[in-house]
Amino acid sequence: MSTMEMDPVFTGALREALKATVMDSPRVRRRWRWRTGTGVLLGVTLVAGGVAVASGLFSPPGAPVDTLLGSVISATRTGTASVDIGAPPATATDVSLALTCLTAGSFDFPDGSSMTCDATDLTRPSIYRTASEVVPLTAGVDSVTIQTSPDATWTLQVTYVNQVKTSWGVNANGQTYGVSNQQGTPDLIAVVVDQGKTQGYVEQRELNCASGGDVKSLSEAATWNETSKNRNITIPVYENDGVTIIGTFTVGSATGPNVRTVPLSSLSLGC
Repeated sequence: MSTMEMDPVFTGALREALKATVMDSPRVRRRWRWRTGTGVLLGVTLVAGGVAVASGLFSPPGAPVDTLLGSVISATRTGTASVDIGAPPATATDVSLALTCLTAGSFDFPDGSSMTCDATDLTRPSIYRTASEVVPLTAGVDSVTIQTSPDATWTLQVTYVNQVKTSWGVNANGQTYGVSNQQGTPDLIAVVVDQGKTQGYVEQRELNCASGGDVKSLSEAATWNETSKNRNITIPVYENDGVTIIGTFTVGSATGPNVRTVPLSSLSLGC
């Protein structure tokens, strides 16, 4: 699902553009996966938007905490359509949406964010065809409208929530840790590795470096792309102290018999 995955090399090459068009925009996708070999970045912003954190899952500092209010409404529609969700509870602040594409198409959420599915996506488990979004309540509106092409079919699960924003943590070394959000990006960014079994943090600086550094032109991006063609890069995963290493996080999507996976510390990238 191309609109839900960001290749680290491509991200590095367009970092400056992304800062202007994504990081500074409230109208961005709310569920993104970082294409890696062994880990997933968590957060409200990874040069992108937020994700509602389910109860009982890893909920790092800075992530919004959503309390579900009432039952979840599920509806399947074809084409642009609205789903009636009834009057909001008194304590509702937002509406939580989870849209699963059942056919290929582009699907627009009420706040302008979107997801796209192609034929390949339809062969994958539904988790890879589902995008989550939390949108603020609109006074007097008790329905959710998804816009798409006339022949595109989708299922929407929606419920009212009460959302509480949280702050980053700060460790003994003065480093902030948690997920990126409206405040920006912390020094240590929350990740899960080992198929979700290990929860920890990667350094923002190391992640940026492993993802292409501060490339500022297409020629620099091309050079980086060529040198990293058959290589994935690992960076340490730390406890929230930023010192204790508990695993590694792989940046890159290179595959094949000639692919090498190397630690960032073994490279001279100048960043």
